[in-house]
Amino acid sequence: MLYDAIRAEPDVAVVGDVTEENAIVSATERTNPDCVIVPLDEPGAAMPICKQILTKRPHIRIVAIGEATDVVEIYWMSEEGDIRCTYTTASREAILRALHFSTA
Repeated sequence: MLYDAIRAEPDVAVVGDVTEENAIVSATERTNPDCVIVPLDEPGAAMPICKQILTKRPHIRIVAIGEATDVVEIYWMSEEGDIRCTYTTASREAILRALHFSTA
C-alpha cells in the first residue's frame, strides 16, 4: 500500500491520521501540515475538500491517491490564488516527489 511506503520514509513525518473523510479539514486546521494525503474515489472527486483546505491554508500541497486507479492528483494554490492540479501515476516515487513539492 502506498500509505505504508510514505510512512516509512525517513524525512516524512505523519502528524495526523483520520479515518473519516469529513474530519480531514478540521485535522488539517489543527495540525497545519505541509502536505495532506486524501483518498480519491474517482478522478476530480477530491476538488471539494481541496477547496476547503486551500482556501484556509494556501501553503498546503494536497495529494489525492486512488486505491483502485493508477492516477494521483496533486493540488496546490497558485500565487495568483487559483487552485491548480496536475496528474501523475500512482507510484511511490511520484508521490514522494509531490510530498517534497516537486511536480517535475
